[in-house]
Amino acid sequence: MRTEKIVWGLILIFIGSVFLLDNFNIIDFYWGSVWRFWPVIFILIGANMLLSRFGNSKTAPILVAVLTIGVLAFIGYQGSQPSTGRSWHRFGYDSKNKDWDADSSWTGSSSFTEPFTPGTARAKLYIQGGATSFRLNDSTSNLFDAEVDQKHGRFTLDRTLLDSIEVLNFKMRNQKKSWRMDDMNANETKIRINSAPVWDIKVEMGAGEAIFDLTSYKVRSLTFEGGAASFEAKLGSAEPKTEVLVETGVASVEIEVPSTSGCRIVVDSGLSSKDFSGFIKQADGTYETDNYKTAANKIDISLKGGLSSFEVRKY
Repeated sequence: MRTEKIVWGLILIFIGSVFLLDNFNIIDFYWGSVWRFWPVIFILIGANMLLSRFGNSKTAPILVAVLTIGVLAFIGYQGSQPSTGRSWHRFGYDSKNKDWDADSSWTGSSSFTEPFTPGTARAKLYIQGGATSFRLNDSTSNLFDAEVDQKHGRFTLDRTLLDSIEVLNFKMRNQKKSWRMDDMNANETKIRINSAPVWDIKVEMGAGEAIFDLTSYKVRSLTFEGGAASFEAKLGSAEPKTEVLVETGVASVEIEVPSTSGCRIVVDSGLSSKDFSGFIKQADGTYETDNYKTAANKIDISLKGGLSSFEVRKY
């Protein structure tokens, strides 16, 4: 018996059962509590490869099944526990004494502002960070504002002008003199952007969450690349054409689109959960709203993921 079929079969049964029970409010499953354990999938795959190659042909399937069930039981237990915001590792660095202090406490807040230049028609925003909650839901008279509350990592903001396009790079970088490995709930970044320019927005993060309300903005493109992350975006209809690209590892993705806009979804994922209410599946495997070809405003969404949950709905 091919043991990899046992592994993937049990994983699919587990994920499907969790989504089903959670959707019917039979259980409360906290995906945020298990995201940090997603590398165990690689452990299962590696164990399966070793056992299938070197194990006894009769005992290997049993050992693989027991190991997989044990790991899934552990993940199920962790997922039933709300995230406590507890840190497993804390490290501080005293730049004066040049010593690591495991009990030192460090926290900080900072703000970033870039003024708006009248006549700016295009702008690009690149966001990079990890273990952070990014929220964008307010506008500003400046080009860009950000308020950061953090327990590890430092943010930098660079502004350049490229072919009449304002380019902003807002990213987190670890400091050698002071850093933390902490929970993302302790790191929150509130972002505001000007509603006048047409925006291209790209977010890259390993773990954390990004919640963007973009209904008031002209968004030409929105890109999200995440590992174990949560991404929520609400799009508007201020721009005739918006392109959305999402590439994730183990993530929860929720996107809202206006009912007046035509929307098309392309999905490239084998093990992800999909919920596209109000969309019609096409012969080529894509999904479209019934007004996609006739709507004045169009939104094209491309979704790529591993073990992810994708939901796109109209409002």
